[in-house]
Amino acid sequence: MSIRSSVTKAGSVAATLLLAGALAACGGDSTVDSDDDAQSSGVPSVSSSATGSATSSSPTSTPAPDAGAGGESPRDGEVNEVEEPGGEVAPRTPEDDAFLSELKDNDIDLGDSEIQDQVIAAAHEQCLANEEGRDGFAVPMIAGQLQVQELTEVSAEDAERIIAEAAESHYCS
Repeated sequence: MSIRSSVTKAGSVAATLLLAGALAACGGDSTVDSDDDAQSSGVPSVSSSATGSATSSSPTSTPAPDAGAGGESPRDGEVNEVEEPGGEVAPRTPEDDAFLSELKDNDIDLGDSEIQDQVIAAAHEQCLANEEGRDGFAVPMIAGQLQVQELTEVSAEDAERIIAEAAESHYCS
């Protein structure tokens, strides 16, 4: 072994130790792993576990996350269009039916629309907001959405009031 290769190898080891120390100092659950860079430079990848200790591994590839039903793993910045919402409509409780009936009696007829689940969720958020002593955010948004989608003839302000009152009478304790 020549002096030049010993110095190069020592430099690589020192760089790896510095990188490991920097990652350990950052803490958290960070991971640095670039298989292409690790294989081309000869520097092993470094991972930092939840405990903050750094480990070195050989430049072998790590298993890819489960690809799921689509066959390909999603990539950062990639968005897939959903053409049809999956799943079934959530089962309705008697409280849900009474809540939706009160909305219908006040000119907010959601019929069989898919927005019913959103309105019910907004009502539950309103109850949580009341318990926490803050203003709710979901009911005003859903009231505006109902008006824009022309699912009601009442103003967004009236829809907001109607939904909040119905939520308080059917869901809030």
